[in-house]
Amino acid sequence: MVTAKAKEPAIILGPIEGELAKKQIPLDLGRTPKVLIPLISKPIFVHGGLRLASEKESRYSATFGSAGNNDIQVSITQGNPKIPFASFVVSDSTIEGSVSLACDRMVQEILGIPGFFSGRLAFLSDLSGSKEIWASDSMMTYSKPQTSFGKMTFNPSWNKDGTGLFFTSNRKVFNNIYHLDLASRRVATVANYKGSNLRAVQNPRTAQTALILSTSGNPELWIANTPYERPRRITKNKSNESGPCWSPDGRRLILTSDTRGKPQLYEVSLSTGVLSRIPTNVSSHCVEAAWNPLDPSRIAFTAAVGGGFQVFEYNFADRASRMITRGNDHAMQPCWANDGRHIFFTSRSSGGATQIKVVDTEFEEAQPIALHNKNFGNCSQPSFLYSR
Repeated sequence: MVTAKAKEPAIILGPIEGELAKKQIPLDLGRTPKVLIPLISKPIFVHGGLRLASEKESRYSATFGSAGNNDIQVSITQGNPKIPFASFVVSDSTIEGSVSLACDRMVQEILGIPGFFSGRLAFLSDLSGSKEIWASDSMMTYSKPQTSFGKMTFNPSWNKDGTGLFFTSNRKVFNNIYHLDLASRRVATVANYKGSNLRAVQNPRTAQTALILSTSGNPELWIANTPYERPRRITKNKSNESGPCWSPDGRRLILTSDTRGKPQLYEVSLSTGVLSRIPTNVSSHCVEAAWNPLDPSRIAFTAAVGGGFQVFEYNFADRASRMITRGNDHAMQPCWANDGRHIFFTSRSSGGATQIKVVDTEFEEAQPIALHNKNFGNCSQPSFLYSR
């Protein structure tokens, strides 16, 4: 089986200048064995709330060590001189998995927020020569292909319990929606109605599944009580709907519609199909909403600005938008991590190469960080899952 593995970035301790460094909590890794340090330093580097520092400069010291089998024990001390702060043991099926869980717990202990390192990513990669669905750990340290159709495959989306993936493919000539069970490797057809069957996204709380189907003529929102039941049509208009996105409690849904001529974000009534425009007010082209999993007053989305695309955030509470990404590269297809702080997204260069990056939305000075190199091919359309 084809796999991809990224070369770990070198972590160089030394002076870190700027306002960002002042906001980050300095941490050293104490007596952690050298073999574990690359597995720990990458999550710290990517997160951005912590930064590696010398023992003299650090506010916390975290020593990771083996506790037998694949167990990892972590002892955290605080201050100068250091005094005991927290100690715990975590276990997973692999050393790498245990270290990721331990990093999650370390972030929780020090920063008081969830970690996201033991989550999983699904995405598209063209490494095999055609765009296929791959799955990896959240840091994209390793990855494996999940499909090998040699056809057009796109729109991967985790089911609510993380046991499988919805996706769209023309593997049988026309675009149909499928579900891949990761344990059995069985591919089941979810929607093969006439027209284009474009996307499936499952409610995070129930078996309800939102579908974008054009069986009625133009792409519309449909809802099925379970993925394999016949869906009911929600929107009934002449516009094009796309990109359905559930709220964290599964009671609300946002989609993209061009009902006013240009694509904008709308909240849709699941009982009447009525669309209510979300006043992002940053662009005539706003698409790809992603609801913050911890704060339902915030969504991320993609907007066309300055001749390109960038990721923005909209806050329902103050009815205002702010730009998250900047620069010459396009940024699109945002996807929140479970901590409600970090966003995975697709970055596309002027030459067309794509990478999956992650950005810390907490600090304005934080720069997006690429999770992989060319060994993974051109990657896009990230879908994140944290099922712990």
